[in-house]
Amino acid sequence: MHFSTILTNLALGASALAVAVTPRQQTSCFEPRNGVCLSRQADFNNATLAITNACNKIPSCSPGQADTARVSGVVRGFPYSAALKVGTQCAGVVPWSTQGCVDAFIAVIDQGCEQQYPSTDGLFQLGYFNAACDSSFVSFNLGG
Repeated sequence: MHFSTILTNLALGASALAVAVTPRQQTSCFEPRNGVCLSRQADFNNATLAITNACNKIPSCSPGQADTARVSGVVRGFPYSAALKVGTQCAGVVPWSTQGCVDAFIAVIDQGCEQQYPSTDGLFQLGYFNAACDSSFVSFNLGG
């Protein structure tokens, strides 16, 4: 086998691997310095249901489109709510999807605040963050 053929095969293999491990969505719009963690937690299952309810209210987003109005998601009998506003860069969730939106809440608020206020499994962190890349806003809090 020629040396150039080996290099080509290695390059193609590395490219395929890079594509395979690339995450579906990016949450690079949010930075820890642009948010507040509230050192409180709520039930994870109800939290993600409230977040899903908020994310479902924004069915699509394409970079460059106008900002959305602020929407919220609640679960009857659960005192916490999710609030969401999506800016011109879709909060960094590209391509936009409800699951991508939920994943962004988890990455930005739950996992981000978990570093500051560790909790047990089954709990979702309370906090709110403004995006650095556009006017997007995510919040999971008592009453929203």
